[in-house]
Amino acid sequence: MNPKLKAVLESVLIATISTVLLIILAFLPILNIIIFVWPVPFIVIGVRRGLWAGVLSLVLAGLLLGIVIHPLLGIGMVILNIFLVLGLSWAITRKLDLFENIILSAGTVLFSIVSFIKVFSWATGKTVFDYVIDRIGAFISGNINYFSRFMDIYNQFSEQSVTAEEFANQVIGQLELFIPFVPALLIIFSLLYGTVNLVVSRTVLKKLAYKISDLPAFSDWVLPKGAGLGFLVILFIAFAGSLLKLKNFEIVFYTLQSLFSFVFAVQGLSVATFFMKIKMGRLPGVVRNIILALLFVLIPVVFMSVGIIEQIFDIRKIYRRIKM
Repeated sequence: MNPKLKAVLESVLIATISTVLLIILAFLPILNIIIFVWPVPFIVIGVRRGLWAGVLSLVLAGLLLGIVIHPLLGIGMVILNIFLVLGLSWAITRKLDLFENIILSAGTVLFSIVSFIKVFSWATGKTVFDYVIDRIGAFISGNINYFSRFMDIYNQFSEQSVTAEEFANQVIGQLELFIPFVPALLIIFSLLYGTVNLVVSRTVLKKLAYKISDLPAFSDWVLPKGAGLGFLVILFIAFAGSLLKLKNFEIVFYTLQSLFSFVFAVQGLSVATFFMKIKMGRLPGVVRNIILALLFVLIPVVFMSVGIIEQIFDIRKIYRRIKM
């Protein structure tokens, strides 16, 4: 069979299967987290058959979603994933190192999200945040009887009585407090989404016997030298700008502060994984990972502190020297 024809048929097959799975998983509350790795099949075929095959498969899946569910959903899924599929397919083929892979994957996801937000604003005439606020207001207005009964119960336990409309305005006011943190949340989501799809795609390719370069174990992961100092310098500049009330510098400071905390918390988690392997090696890996995940959620500040200490003193390297 002609290789290009075979690639086209594979793209069609993967697009169809991915669409069906996405629709099924949407109705399974426990398993719908798998949607997080929906781009993986398109990345895999992009690596094995060429970038065009990965894009073709994704676009076909978007068309099927648009026909079966809603055109905007199909368009949205294509916009949110097309640059990730292109970027990771190219990066894996070119055998880039871990840091380059993570930066490229996160960057493509962030670019896709920003593109989606721009397209959404152009299509609806509203920002995403304004649209969400309008939908909350419309939902409450359309269910005023239900919310009136809910507010009667709420007011029994509240010192000050409020109406359903006043309660909705309070909720919207609380949401507005998160606006300065939206850029940071988008960056962190991009890092997570891109890295997860990178790791899963590489795992699938290895299972398919595709030769790819090895990446260091997570327990050995470390930020490049100078990254900590660079973060601190940029964070100080952003903080100074916010104190001087310069335009948008407050949002920049919150964004960098959140990113700083997240990145060093992940490095702290890497250090904890390293020592847990050594000290608790007899525990099954799944159990160790669950323990670490719970601790990471409960005490992220501790992991961030460990990550900063690692960046300054390189404690894993010191430990290896002592043991040698």
